[in-house]
Amino acid sequence: MKRVNRRKIARKIAKERIEILYRMAEERAMKGDLVLASRYVELMREISKKYNVRIPKEKKYHICKKCNSFLVPGKNATVRLKKGKVVIKCLRCGTYKRYPYK
Repeated sequence: MKRVNRRKIARKIAKERIEILYRMAEERAMKGDLVLASRYVELMREISKKYNVRIPKEKKYHICKKCNSFLVPGKNATVRLKKGKVVIKCLRCGTYKRYPYK
């Protein structure tokens, strides 16, 4: 098999694994097991870096970049709308994320 094909296959598998880990993290966070959800997020980010695969934007909204927490509004995150931006604060480490909205 050619080297290029192996890379494509590896990246495809990595994307699938990221999707699965995201669903598992979401499920665990909703049940209240935030420690295990954080571990799944950590694994997602490691796979993303190793295989050079981006985590989709919609999924990044639920991940704290600093402490790898899976952000659940009301449990471990606050969400506010300020001056055309969505401001999400992680209650675990205090980091803010800001995204524009229309």
